[in-house]
Amino acid sequence: MIYHEMLPESYLLILAPGRQGEPESVLARWLRRAQRSGKPSVWVDCGMLESLSTEAARLLWNSHFQLQEKHAQLVLVHVPERVKRELLEQELGPAPCMVPTLLDAARQASWHDWGLEA
Repeated sequence: MIYHEMLPESYLLILAPGRQGEPESVLARWLRRAQRSGKPSVWVDCGMLESLSTEAARLLWNSHFQLQEKHAQLVLVHVPERVKRELLEQELGPAPCMVPTLLDAARQASWHDWGLEA
């Protein structure tokens, strides 16, 4: 299940555990929509997740790279340690930005806009 909201400078997706066997096509669809929003940042809140499937991890990595090509960024928020490990097991290059809170995501977005590193 995915909650979404368009904010002034970002697109927020909040991921919640889906039903057993629910395809990741829902995540793929919302990530595509977020990328097409034209927002400089896509925030994905992972705080309600206990784990991440290999396919979901791949979708997040692909979104990360596609956003970079558009000079935008994927920011993962509230990432539980297990989810972080499962994501990084797929390591396909420099990892997406991970921050502890939505306030940190907002700060990261402003640093990104100014071309500064967090």
